[in-house]
Amino acid sequence: MRRYRCASAAALLCCALFPPVACLPTAAGGRTARHAAFASYRGEAVSDASMEVVRGAVPDWLRGAYLRNGPGLFEAGERRLRHWFDGYALLTRVQLSGGETPPRLTTRFVETDALTAARAGSLGYAEFQTPLSEPGGGVAGALRSLAALAAGDPTDNCCVNLVRHGGDLVAMTETQRSWRAIDPATLKRVPWAAGSRLGVLGTAHPHPDPAGGGGLINVATDINPPFFSSYQVYTVSAQPPWHRQLLASIPCDDRAAPRRLHWFGLASAPRWLHSFGVTDRSVVVIEQPAAYDVHVVQPPFFFFHVCNTFEADGAVCVDLCAFDDPEIVSSLSLERLTDDSQALDPLPAILSASSREISPYLGSVSARSHFDLVSISDDSQARDLPRSRVVRLSLPRRGGGDGGGDADGGAAPELVPLDDVSVSGGFADLPTINPRVAGSESCADYRFVYGIGAARPTPVSNRLVKTDVAGRGGDAAFEVAGMLPGEPLFVPRPGGAEEDDGVLLSMGTDPDGGSSLYVLAAQDMRLLAQCRSPVPLPAGFHGCWLEEGGGS
Repeated sequence: MRRYRCASAAALLCCALFPPVACLPTAAGGRTARHAAFASYRGEAVSDASMEVVRGAVPDWLRGAYLRNGPGLFEAGERRLRHWFDGYALLTRVQLSGGETPPRLTTRFVETDALTAARAGSLGYAEFQTPLSEPGGGVAGALRSLAALAAGDPTDNCCVNLVRHGGDLVAMTETQRSWRAIDPATLKRVPWAAGSRLGVLGTAHPHPDPAGGGGLINVATDINPPFFSSYQVYTVSAQPPWHRQLLASIPCDDRAAPRRLHWFGLASAPRWLHSFGVTDRSVVVIEQPAAYDVHVVQPPFFFFHVCNTFEADGAVCVDLCAFDDPEIVSSLSLERLTDDSQALDPLPAILSASSREISPYLGSVSARSHFDLVSISDDSQARDLPRSRVVRLSLPRRGGGDGGGDADGGAAPELVPLDDVSVSGGFADLPTINPRVAGSESCADYRFVYGIGAARPTPVSNRLVKTDVAGRGGDAAFEVAGMLPGEPLFVPRPGGAEEDDGVLLSMGTDPDGGSSLYVLAAQDMRLLAQCRSPVPLPAGFHGCWLEEGGGS
């Protein structure tokens, strides 16, 4: 029987800003792109429509399908949803067939119970930050929300991710009933039996099971406050009926609760868990101060996404994109994103180098550059994108590096920044890496993380960034003035030997409000091709690549 060790930790980071970098010339239009990126998709479903390559050329070897999930509808009848994470799932597929054939676009909403209710004119389920009843909805509205929660009947709006599982493509969000099988060619739903459920919530970022066999490994949250809430590590088999097997159960640890509650096992308030880390031997669950504190490292941080997890030198190392606090969640409300009185688009800024320490915990990190924004008013800074960085959290194993100890005790964890803020702009999220350097002990010397960054001040990400986590000067950025990029997806070049030998695919919102798939050379972040969509598409979240012939 396989045994996975599980660890929990929390930490702090601080970051700073950047000097200007070069960008492609185009019309300025940050507001236009921002309003288009967070508006509902009103067109009909698109099936195999031709896209125009308006710049460069698609590499001849790039043959397969880019697929992306994300919110596409922000209304339920007369109600406007509150948050970007609340929108109903819209799938996008771009078929790439080298440089000779134009890319082909397909779009489709995922048919869910939540979408059916919204199209019928009502909010059928509470979403991430949109309750069933508006404040002041009275006793009936409150009872309706409580009844849905007690019945374990959360939303099935699977708007966050697309994951390969066995021979299926699965759309999902963070509720356990939201996994929906998708035909990768048509984007239509297909029958799929999810088997037994564990917990009420689960991350939308499952990993391939390191044991092999095509299954997945994930973490669920079983919510029973104040009694014995827990995080449940489980696998999902690769073959129907897709049974879920429990590997470990980790009690939620609310250290802010009175000590007497700990004595009786009652201090178990769950925390929001969006992603986690996996190596060949370990599962790393990071409990953060966002109730839905573990203070192994002081003070705590907030994060959405893990870049990579590996084991080296007697420690489990987790590279992730960390924020000072959960303010980023509020920054992504639709009101903040689309109301010009609450959002600030890029303006010229004077930046000055600073030699002061950025954080009393991190101390001096002289290997990286730090900058202070000195020309923007306090009011403007309050509307700027919150700061985040790529950091490495090292969790020493109790008992040394022979793999026999747990990563939750012994020497103090260490937190080290890895990015160059002169390139990232003090913002990092939606990370991706070459999949061949993910997770295993032999990949501890991997170098590159790709993600979104910021040319500040800005309320949304507006550049793509390559971070050299080894600090060897390989950092680079790509930016189009007024364009809002999506998650970069790394596709390795067949036969490529170098870690960064491949391309990045990012569906972005163009300065004029249209949409394009940008194809970048991962080695130097150079634009290879811009493929213009025939229809504007809302900003999305996560996706995957299917090689021609069905590989990924």
